[in-house]
Amino acid sequence: MIRYRQIEAFRYVMVTGTMTGAANSMAVSQPAISRLISDLEYYLKFKLFDRIKGRLVPTQEAMQFYQGVDQFYIGFEQLEDVADKIRTQRPSDLKICATPALSTYVCPDAVQRFRVQYPNVSLLIESLSSTEVVHRLKTHMANLGITTAFPDVPGIEQIHWRTCAHVCALHHSHPLVEKPLITADDLVGEEILKILPAGFVNWQRVTKTLNEAGIHYSDRIGIQSSHTGYSMVAQNLAVAIIEPFAATTWLNNGVVIKPFEPTIEFDYVIARAESAPMTETEKTFIAALQDVSLPSA
Repeated sequence: MIRYRQIEAFRYVMVTGTMTGAANSMAVSQPAISRLISDLEYYLKFKLFDRIKGRLVPTQEAMQFYQGVDQFYIGFEQLEDVADKIRTQRPSDLKICATPALSTYVCPDAVQRFRVQYPNVSLLIESLSSTEVVHRLKTHMANLGITTAFPDVPGIEQIHWRTCAHVCALHHSHPLVEKPLITADDLVGEEILKILPAGFVNWQRVTKTLNEAGIHYSDRIGIQSSHTGYSMVAQNLAVAIIEPFAATTWLNNGVVIKPFEPTIEFDYVIARAESAPMTETEKTFIAALQDVSLPSA
C-alpha cells in the first residue's frame, strides 16, 4: 500500500528538484527521503528519477504520476476552505463539468446570469467528454454536468435542458447559402465532415441519414470537436452537419448556418448525483442555464 509519507516525499522532490530540498521541507534527513522514494518505486514498479550529470531528473512515468498526486493535494488543501465555509455558512464553490462545445459556448452566458445573484461564489468549469462528465458526478468531483443525454446510470439524475437539431454549416461563398433550407439531396458530391464518436455519444446518425438518402458524397475529414468542425468550414474545406452551440463565434468568420432536413435531433441534459441534496447555488445555476438562448439557423 502507498503511504502518505512516500507521496509527500515524492511531491517535495518534484517541487524542490532535489532530495536535499525535500528533506529540508519535511524536516528529515536526506537518506530518509531516499528511502521513502525507493520504497515508493518498489511499490509502483517503475522508476521515478534518473541522475543525469549529477542532477535529479524525473522520468516520464514520474511526470504522469505527479499529475495525479498534484490533483490529490489540490483537493486535500481545499478541505480547510470547505470547513471554513461550513463554519461561516458561506456558499460552497460550484464545480461544473461540460462537454467542450457546451463549456465554451453555453457556460459563459449561464455564469454571467449566475453571478448576478452569487458574485462571490467560486466556479470551476471543466471541459470533458460525456463519459468523463458522468464519472465526475459519480465520484462527487463535480456538482453539475452539462452534456448530451446518456443511457441511465444508477445514482445519476438527468434534467432535460434542450432538444437541439443539427444545422448545416457552409462557407459563405458556397452556392447553397442562397437556399433557406438544406436537404440531404442538396449535398450530392460534397465533402462532408465525418463526426467521430466521443464518450457516450454516437454521432453516426448524421452518416446514417446521409446514407439513407442514397446520395454520393465524400467524408475524408474526420473530427471530434465542433470547434474544429466549424474551423474546417471557415477554411472552405468541407460542409458540416453539426451541433449549433459553437455557431455564434463562427458566424463572423465566414460561416453560414442553415436548417437541415431530415431533422437530426439530440437531447441535452443537466446531470447531477441523486444522493447529493441540491443546494441553492445549484438551483440558481440550473435556472441560469435554462434561460440561455441558442443561435437559430
